[in-house]
Amino acid sequence: MASPTVESREMPSDPKLVAAEEPAAHGLERGAIGLLQSTVIGVASSAPAQSTAVSIGALILASNYGGPGAILVLALPMLAIAFCFQRLNLWEQNCGASYVWVGRSISPYLGFAVGWLMLAGYLLGTAADVFPIGPSVLALFGANTSSQLGAILSGTILVAGVTAFAVIGVQLTARFQLAIAAVEYAILVVFCVIGLYVEFISHPAGTVHPTLAWLSPTGVGGKGSLVAGALIAVYLFSGWDTSMYLNEETERPERNPGRAVLLAVAILALFYAILMFSLQGAASSAAINAHSSSTLVYIAHQLVGSPWDKFMAFAIVLSVLGTTQAFIVSTARISYSMGSDDVMPQKFGEISRRFRTPVFATVFFGLVTIVVLCLYVLSASLGAAFSSIVNVSGVLFALFYAFTGIATAWFYRRLLARSTKDALLVGVLPLAATAVLFYIAIKSIITFTGTERWTLAAIAISGATMLLVARLVYQSAFFRIRRTAFDPDTAALEP
Repeated sequence: MASPTVESREMPSDPKLVAAEEPAAHGLERGAIGLLQSTVIGVASSAPAQSTAVSIGALILASNYGGPGAILVLALPMLAIAFCFQRLNLWEQNCGASYVWVGRSISPYLGFAVGWLMLAGYLLGTAADVFPIGPSVLALFGANTSSQLGAILSGTILVAGVTAFAVIGVQLTARFQLAIAAVEYAILVVFCVIGLYVEFISHPAGTVHPTLAWLSPTGVGGKGSLVAGALIAVYLFSGWDTSMYLNEETERPERNPGRAVLLAVAILALFYAILMFSLQGAASSAAINAHSSSTLVYIAHQLVGSPWDKFMAFAIVLSVLGTTQAFIVSTARISYSMGSDDVMPQKFGEISRRFRTPVFATVFFGLVTIVVLCLYVLSASLGAAFSSIVNVSGVLFALFYAFTGIATAWFYRRLLARSTKDALLVGVLPLAATAVLFYIAIKSIITFTGTERWTLAAIAISGATMLLVARLVYQSAFFRIRRTAFDPDTAALEP
């Protein structure tokens, strides 16, 4: 494994400071999952069926049918950021990932801020993804999808179930993810084939004929917005990094998690582009947006009618279960790492000796998910704020991905002058991807509504408050760790 050079040679005398500077020594189960499971969990975190269901209408409007093009364009900086995760994981395998890497290479204060962005992004992402689980379950069984009690009961039972699986162990989580992924992706592939047949061959009334402009990032006639489309695409991709928060529990932890995130981004880019291209023409954009509460089920009904459209409802339920569990696992691992460093309450840094999982953190975020689900079902105002939650979540993911790119260039900065290849891989590509993500985030924030800006402000204020508590009350040694940098003269890039 790559061994960084510490910029200061003076050894600390504080035992907590020594512990904070050492690579992860957590009690998570080592070597519990392999490359396949890690990759599937990363793909499942993005929830292809669910994410497409909640965003296809908005993406059509934002990009004027240029969604497939916007997805493929955004895949390039996402692959560059995935490469950054892979490179930084060679240095240190810690379930806190970017929180630790930014903190140890640039500044512990910035590292904490990135960790807070990660938690907020995943919490909002979980909220956005879990919203339709109740109605989807009801639609699957032919029940009244407007039943609040039915939506709450079904959603609560399913979220409690995946949380219990996450508590019991990462191996059970991985087996569950593999099983539901196989069924979900098979259903989606079948509907993609049917969608392409309908769009290109049968052309029934009400369908939209595809054109090559669908592959343009600005859509038909150049009337779409690349920035708006890219922000939604960030939301679609968000979650592929879940594989990295399981790095301590993965076989060959210095290598396999990095491969998993690269594979996850590549798979998602192709899958999302094909999904959008094959399904967005099944009905007019007005009709699709009129059925925003069950978009993919409506599209499936247009394609195959009833009762076959229930297969799409089943795929969405599986997708929501997969992403909800993956997001709970991610937030539990991130908060576990932060709790271990005393920058969050110590309960988050506790681990079960029996299950080798952070039980408190897992149950906590599972309960938060259930509470958010109930509030959404019962509150019309929260339901109306759904698009705001998606937009803010996209900005949060764009920001902490961008800071990861900066951390890569800064940590490996001594390689920049060694060769053109090194300068490209650890300098140009990470910083170019960072610039794209910052541009998307800033342009999006400028156009945000008051609700969206207040949401960002609340996240910033709560994060600053927690930082002060961690620094002044908990007196965390994390804020006194020394900066590290890669030294090409004493360490190897590959383990």
